[in-house]
Amino acid sequence: NVRAGRSMSLTTTKKNEAFQSTPLRDAELLSVPGVGPVSADKLKEANIDTAEKLMGNFMVMGRSEEKMAKWLEDVCEVRSVEAKKISAALVEKGDKICSM
Repeated sequence: NVRAGRSMSLTTTKKNEAFQSTPLRDAELLSVPGVGPVSADKLKEANIDTAEKLMGNFMVMGRSEEKMAKWLEDVCEVRSVEAKKISAALVEKGDKICSM
């Protein structure tokens, strides 16, 4: 269904735009693209309960999109599709933070 695919990508795009425009200190974990209720619970089990901690973990990994996605999949058992969305959103946010 093409329409369903479009609305899904529009939702993802809107969620990403909102996440990118929100200061990290104000961003909820569920506001990160790719993070839903199930992945948020899995992240919390790994002591990642805020968007700031998620970004901190990404920074510790040298801002590597690949390392972050692999960690999300291996340690937090986040599905590959979501892990890639989360990592891509963190790359974009990290680039903004580090270029200030």
